[in-house]
Amino acid sequence: MQVTAMRPKSPSKLANIASLLIMLLLSGCAAHYSAEAVSDPYGLFSGIWHGAISGLTITVNIISWVLSLTSIDFLSNVQIIGRPNTGFFYYLGFAVGFMFLPLFR
Repeated sequence: MQVTAMRPKSPSKLANIASLLIMLLLSGCAAHYSAEAVSDPYGLFSGIWHGAISGLTITVNIISWVLSLTSIDFLSNVQIIGRPNTGFFYYLGFAVGFMFLPLFR
């Protein structure tokens, strides 16, 4: 007796259209930045600074998360990565700053 592998069914066109519609509707919920924030995004030197203090920001995020379990909203706006940023150069600066992290102990 020969056993053949079953091919998985491809999704129907209706399922594809429904998925696309759901993605388009949910994309309206995405965070948008103000004109002032977009006109001056974080760059290389901001990335270096954010990488250097990343140990502190991670600690603050953990503390904020623990406090949020008890409905205390404390330092909830502290983020590890600055947004909006310039992309590659910001992340390069973050990596360089992160290498300086052991110097701050």
